[in-house]
Amino acid sequence: MLVAGVGCGSLKPSDPQTESQDALEQQVQASARKREAGRLKAERDAAAKPPVAPQQSTGSGALFTESDRADFAQLAARLPGSEGIAVALVGKGAPVSQVGDLTSGVAWSTAKVPVAMAAISAGVGSQSDLVSAITASDNAAAERLWSALGAGAAASSAATAQLRSSGDAQTVIQPRRLRAGFTPFGQTDWSLANQVRVAGSMACSAAGKQVLQLMADVVSGQRWGLGGIGNSPQFKGGWGPGVSPGQGDGWLERQMGRVTLGGHPVAIAIATTAPDHSSGMSALGQLAKWAETHVHSSSGAGGQGC
Repeated sequence: MLVAGVGCGSLKPSDPQTESQDALEQQVQASARKREAGRLKAERDAAAKPPVAPQQSTGSGALFTESDRADFAQLAARLPGSEGIAVALVGKGAPVSQVGDLTSGVAWSTAKVPVAMAAISAGVGSQSDLVSAITASDNAAAERLWSALGAGAAASSAATAQLRSSGDAQTVIQPRRLRAGFTPFGQTDWSLANQVRVAGSMACSAAGKQVLQLMADVVSGQRWGLGGIGNSPQFKGGWGPGVSPGQGDGWLERQMGRVTLGGHPVAIAIATTAPDHSSGMSALGQLAKWAETHVHSSSGAGGQGC
């Protein structure tokens, strides 16, 4: 029986109940001290561990070695912003490997890829608008495709469905115009890893195949970055004043697509938060060239095909 209010005048020191209570309290205090010591040790151990680099790889079959990661860190230190690369062998469910601390951001014109796929799948929009939206990144043409899909929630649902069928289970195409003067779909938050999943699975649908063909014909004035590496690159770029959806927080330059490296087709996405478009083009060029010589396509795990 526990005795409440132990203190001056409560019970005599020689009372057996007092001795039992004292022993119990000592055990409780000792247990509490032990737990506290364990907690402090865990905190010290955690503080002593080196920080884990964000999003380095997911799953097995990583396409970058630790040496590659160290080399990338040196490249990133020379570039003016934050950078990121995600890559996987083509096919559904292929493991994604990443380097860099930039893992996501506003899609900008890369969002024209699922919009174009949705228009093809629905049988709406003109072929000339499809060509202009993908090969020349024509905003007006892409807006007409968006309107043909019903705009707003209807167009968002159609484009998002293309992402789901292409392995991206998370991204939702932005339905509303968050910033005046910019497309609604371009303000979608789209991670590099999910872009790679989509690029790696696009050949599994008729709409995806057609858009990939257009991505092989990007106009010469936009063929920086991924456009300068591998064999017959298929890619789409996006750039603009903002890293986060609806915000003008800096500049984001990014590309997604498919290239053949080391004799194997790979899906790849690269991005940088360079100060401006000119710096962004230069940084993407360096990121793409780095990927060309550091992606170990022959050692990675492939996807499940279509």
